[in-house]
Amino acid sequence: MNVTEFTRRGWLALCASLVLGTAGCGGDAGVPGGPAPQPSTNTSGSIANAAPSDGTSGGAPAQKKVVLRFVTNSNADWWNAVEKGMNDGGKEFGVDVLMLRNNQETSGQIKLLEDVIGLNEVQGVAVSVYEAQAPGIADKLRELKDAGKIVITIDSDIAAESASIRRAYIGTNNVKAGEAAGRAAAVLRPDGGKVCVFVGTSSAANARERREGFFQGAGPKFTLLEAFDDGGDFGRAADNVQNAITKYKDIGVLLGLWSYNAARIAEQAKAAPGVRPKTNVVTFDLDELAVDHVAAGNIDVTVCQNPYEMGYQGVKLLKALILKDEKTIKEVIPDGAVRDTGVRVIVPNTESPVLKNKDKGDNVITIEEMKSWLASKGLKSS
Repeated sequence: MNVTEFTRRGWLALCASLVLGTAGCGGDAGVPGGPAPQPSTNTSGSIANAAPSDGTSGGAPAQKKVVLRFVTNSNADWWNAVEKGMNDGGKEFGVDVLMLRNNQETSGQIKLLEDVIGLNEVQGVAVSVYEAQAPGIADKLRELKDAGKIVITIDSDIAAESASIRRAYIGTNNVKAGEAAGRAAAVLRPDGGKVCVFVGTSSAANARERREGFFQGAGPKFTLLEAFDDGGDFGRAADNVQNAITKYKDIGVLLGLWSYNAARIAEQAKAAPGVRPKTNVVTFDLDELAVDHVAAGNIDVTVCQNPYEMGYQGVKLLKALILKDEKTIKEVIPDGAVRDTGVRVIVPNTESPVLKNKDKGDNVITIEEMKSWLASKGLKSS
């Protein structure tokens, strides 16, 4: 055999062994120019063939996982319920989602939004706007949109003149929620009364709308004494209640507009001699610390949102918008722009005059009924 013939046969043998060695491996590994199998490291550190991220098998192209971020307006316990709904939605819909909590400042929310703008993998963002009129926040939402990210608002919306920045709003119709609180106050105090208002920032959309709705629902017999802003500082929130009680001896209603205000009002009003017999406590949401205060009668009524639903529906809608799933989009926002997650009016017990004389349009339930619902969702607040 000459050298040329030996070389030719050697190459044929080598090629045959390569074909036999790759038979049965699947994919395109045996096709000239086809991709070789790519290794991946599992949780134990060993090397294994990578599985498609969307759970498909046998060479189907993996769909890029949807990545979302939720940006809060504060760090109150109320957000735990939103986070639970968000995480449940993330698991159900196969979405990577994370909540970023603001430190109760406009500058803090702007910084969080700037961080998200720089995350190329994030495709959708849900924001509870801390200060609706703040141009800096509106600018950052616009930058998110210009960066190709889908933007929605939850809980607290952007100012009406900037509404085109966000694709949709999911949350409470806060004017209607305020009206329900006002109607409850009118039942508790048929002769009306003077009102002190407590809130993180009065310029937030939900704060303005709840306050407006309250006085609409309560009627002309109720008048505003003063609104106290605390900037999200819990200590200052308690001090504001003390100051109001000292300054105004004729307060008829202590009205807390944000979730954490409820427990601070209840604690200070209970501790101040002679205040509770002549003053009603009306709040919003059901902060974890407020649950026992409602049960004990230290809070006469609280208008409770459905933050769990905001988180869950927010994930569902953002994924549908990103994937252009028109059927699901219409399911979540039938009108194309807003999803009202509704409210419950919570009272201490069945003897509450609010329950006995409820408006036919209000969903009034006792704290025990509400606690049962919370337990069914694995929640401690709402």
